[in-house]
Amino acid sequence: MAAENTSKVCEAHPMTGGDGPNSYAKNSVLQRGGLDVSKELVRKGIAEKLDVEILPSNTFRIADLGCSVGPNTFLAVENILEGVEFKYQSMGMNSQIPEFHVFFNDHTSNDFNLLFKTLP
Repeated sequence: MAAENTSKVCEAHPMTGGDGPNSYAKNSVLQRGGLDVSKELVRKGIAEKLDVEILPSNTFRIADLGCSVGPNTFLAVENILEGVEFKYQSMGMNSQIPEFHVFFNDHTSNDFNLLFKTLP
């Protein structure tokens, strides 16, 4: 049996950058709705599954792999941040809420200017 060629490169199809009429930022209302709907599920999952006792440091790291170029990525990360903060607060650990590091990653050809312009 011939060896499969594993060196194939997949063609990338990044989203349209900027905030024009055809941009991902202007055409991702359904994705935003999904983030809104899943917010409570994320919070519940963190509340039930995150064991803050075993965290190796006071830094909580989040990687958004495939963040695209629109503001929805901040909403997704915000849902996680709020869930982690709520977990600490519910345990009476307000003074121990970790520092957050967030890493954004997607196609190298994406225009991340809009993403960083919309940083809160």
